[in-house]
Amino acid sequence: MKPSFQRIAIKIGSNVLTRTDGTLDVTRMSALVDQIAELYKAGTEIIVVSSGAVASGKSMITPSHTLNEVDQRQLFSAIGQAKLINRYYELFREHGIPVGQVLTVKENFSSPSHYQTQQNCMSVMLENGVIPIVNENDTISLSELMFTDNDELSGQIATMMEVQALVILSNIDGIYNGDPAEPDTHILRVIRPEDDLLAYIRPSKSSHGRGGMQTKATIARKIAAQGITVYIANGKRNDILTDLMARPDTTPCTYFPPADPAVKATLPWEEPAAPRLDEVFTAVRTASLALPTLAPEETDHLLRAIAEAIEQHTDDILAENRKDLERMEATNPKYDRLKLTTERLRDMAEGVRHVAELPTPLGRTLKETTRPNGLHIRRVSVAFGVIGVIYEARPNVTLDVAALCLKSGSACVLKGGHDAECSNRAIVSVIHSVLDAFGLDRHTVELLPPTREATAALLHARSYVDLLIPRGSSALIDFVRQQATIPVIETGAGICHTFFSRRGDVEKGAAIVCNAKTRRVSVCNALDCLLVDADRLTDLPRLCAPLARHRVTLYADQPARLALEGHYPAELLQPATPESYGTEFLDYKMAIRTVTGLDEALAHIRTYTSHHSECIVTEDADEAERFRRDVDAACVYVNAPTSFTDGGQFGMGAEIGISTQKLHARGPMGLEEITTYKWLIEGNGQTRP
Repeated sequence: MKPSFQRIAIKIGSNVLTRTDGTLDVTRMSALVDQIAELYKAGTEIIVVSSGAVASGKSMITPSHTLNEVDQRQLFSAIGQAKLINRYYELFREHGIPVGQVLTVKENFSSPSHYQTQQNCMSVMLENGVIPIVNENDTISLSELMFTDNDELSGQIATMMEVQALVILSNIDGIYNGDPAEPDTHILRVIRPEDDLLAYIRPSKSSHGRGGMQTKATIARKIAAQGITVYIANGKRNDILTDLMARPDTTPCTYFPPADPAVKATLPWEEPAAPRLDEVFTAVRTASLALPTLAPEETDHLLRAIAEAIEQHTDDILAENRKDLERMEATNPKYDRLKLTTERLRDMAEGVRHVAELPTPLGRTLKETTRPNGLHIRRVSVAFGVIGVIYEARPNVTLDVAALCLKSGSACVLKGGHDAECSNRAIVSVIHSVLDAFGLDRHTVELLPPTREATAALLHARSYVDLLIPRGSSALIDFVRQQATIPVIETGAGICHTFFSRRGDVEKGAAIVCNAKTRRVSVCNALDCLLVDADRLTDLPRLCAPLARHRVTLYADQPARLALEGHYPAELLQPATPESYGTEFLDYKMAIRTVTGLDEALAHIRTYTSHHSECIVTEDADEAERFRRDVDAACVYVNAPTSFTDGGQFGMGAEIGISTQKLHARGPMGLEEITTYKWLIEGNGQTRP
């Protein structure tokens, strides 16, 4: 076979390498290796970008306890990567072809020295006839600091190694002009720069693997703009690679023609070079100087204009949000947080209007005294200056933070996750249009790119950013706390308990438990564990009856499970394990534990609390008072659900986060909590003895 290209990169997706049960499909992997070996022996240099490490790991180990998303990925990939590369090694060895493993991280593409080191390593491998097997090093990755997926990684590798062609293997034949399940659709054989991708790729997912096709198409277009031929094809089709190289015109695929290198620099879809991050931070710092000079009524007028603009651009924002949703499985606990609706945008806009109606937090005299020597001393509230926020898939945070920072006189630097990139940019674009209309600097509200480089820069933005607030998973918050060199306020995970006392009202209790658990399961104030007094186990079926209608899975200890058997759907009733307690489920799941009295309930909460929100249901005033006194949490409830832990519900209009620490701010953080103060001293010539 005469080689079509001198050097190619082949991206093999996890949906190609795995069976329906999620385990590694060795037969398919072997078939692909056979084809790669044929191309290799025909004279083509080949780089393989392969998924499959996590799938390999899942088939080898059952975790000893419940793990969060990051821990699972790290465990499975650490084990699975060894199995995956060993499988490649054995399969290629049968053809007499050496392979080498290249594990990379996103920083390697933003640091010149790391970039050149990795490029040199892979060049040496190719020069010596070794096929690089490339994958992201998930063992040291954090969800907000990763490549979007291996499609993005394959694009980076393709440009780094100057390949002539990139082949992206999925589990369907290419990009269709509609739903592949419908009989009247067909594959788009060619997609050119001027074609509208959104006209073909619908925002909804399908069972045929079109979830993620938007990302593949976007990456393919960008790589083609660099003068590289790109094919999207079906990796489960027999002989797909050899057929594609020999007969691309007749092999099912979608083809992205390469740009002419002579004109590619002027192509309209190429993004301009991003400004240096230190230049961005300098611009934000400069923009922040003008905010405290605005009259309060000017700021309020600005906020009302932003709220109105958000509502006017609802359709545009929802269209961008659908692009984000298309890349995420609906079963992902973050999906509900990511999803925007007309009603949610309306509520977000109302939250901004509420912030506008609140009194200004600036210029308040917090303390005042005149000393015996005549010195007049005041402590006055002032703006922080620049506030940075790192957050995950929650586009509502973008608007809430911008509104609160503007009202409190601070500029803000927003670092959202890649999951919500389109939504965040749409919202910030609307805010920028209003800032333009008011003659204010756009850098007053700055959205950083969702990259590791931006995260690292923000964590160390001393002299630029005065305060950093992380919002998201415990892993993200721990990472920020450990790595940041600027002041941080923690907004921790919410592991929330409700104790139903022997003196609790069962009707109140049932309503409180249901609302706390099911109002929105993906938020930090959702209920995770119900503690029930042993004397009230006979009332447990009535307490949990509303949960059954919401299909909540209960992980109950033995006494609670026996009380619920026959009264709660059997398929939703599971035995509790030690890992059931202290878990933030973010799902329709809840733990139940039987306790004997208030002392045992308090001991359980002390052991497992995240210091977020805790609740007691009781009609005993003394018991309620002791619970309020002894529970160490930001928010302590008596006969009300933890779902009320929210800045809007507390009359703050919106919140910048729920602080679970004790320094400076605790609980929902509104306007007062995101200001600081300075001392103003006035004398009349006094000197100190």
